[in-house]
Amino acid sequence: MSRAWEEYHRIARDEGLAPALDALCEDMLPGLLPCGPHGHAVVTPRTLLKAGRAWCAGRPAELPPGGPEVLGSAELPGGEVVMVRQEIAATAEYGPPDRRAGWSLGLVWLRLGLSEALREAVVAHLGSRTAGPEGTPLLQQQLVKVAVADALVEHLEVRAVLTGVPEGQLSPAALEDLQRRLTDADRGQVRLLGASGYLADGPGQVAYVSEVLAEAYAMAPKKEETAAAQAGVAGGRCW
Repeated sequence: MSRAWEEYHRIARDEGLAPALDALCEDMLPGLLPCGPHGHAVVTPRTLLKAGRAWCAGRPAELPPGGPEVLGSAELPGGEVVMVRQEIAATAEYGPPDRRAGWSLGLVWLRLGLSEALREAVVAHLGSRTAGPEGTPLLQQQLVKVAVADALVEHLEVRAVLTGVPEGQLSPAALEDLQRRLTDADRGQVRLLGASGYLADGPGQVAYVSEVLAEAYAMAPKKEETAAAQAGVAGGRCW
């Protein structure tokens, strides 16, 4: 790996999801289509075109002649991403866990960057709006301040867990819990944007695709691992 984990976070925050995904794919799985355990993937068109084989949560798979099934696409700040599905043989076995752990850790760092960028967009949005006859800034309203502070706390806590942690040290259950916390933070932030948070070309679209990204690569940890996490892990629901 040629980049520090924090670099994927920075690229996602400052440049967008597509450039961060490209960087992670190039460093972790060059020439491969990275898929989750059920064959779903969220990648850029560039990664899709360059892929010679599929990598399904550590299981190698051959790509069909026409390529994987394209389920949809989204044009986001920083570039387009596509959602695809690759068939996996029922008899396919998992490969070494090292790259699975690195990929999962990189995804959390990446999503943290996206979530922090969303927080900045929310603060900018609320900072230009007022409420009430006296024109009180929305950011000064108690409930709004609490909601923004809650997102900030989640970001700081997720970053504190990730900082200095090498790949493989955090269990799948711990990583899934971090993903769940980022998803919850994003949903709360999108609500603060009002109707604009649900527009196809608005910040909420990035949060939606970020959530799909987490679900696509969810590793579905074992029950005993889930119980060891600080909070429960929500079950994945890929498309």
